[in-house]
Amino acid sequence: MRCPYCSNEMIKGYIYGDRYMLKWLPEEKDLFLGIWANGGIELGKREGLIGRAAVEASMCQSCNKLIIDTNVKK
Repeated sequence: MRCPYCSNEMIKGYIYGDRYMLKWLPEEKDLFLGIWANGGIELGKREGLIGRAAVEASMCQSCNKLIIDTNVKK
């Protein structure tokens, strides 16, 4: 995949979470009780109850951008 910012080749990889799902939250929305991202967009998927949350991402080493596809089939 080519970086949409600088056109260099991107490196395919993953972002891993720990016990909880990864979520994206708009800047103006605060965490509930400073802990939970209620109403956020879940990124990636988790396999089973003890699986680790992961989302595929491509990274550009030239301009330090990450591209994440949020349209993950569940």
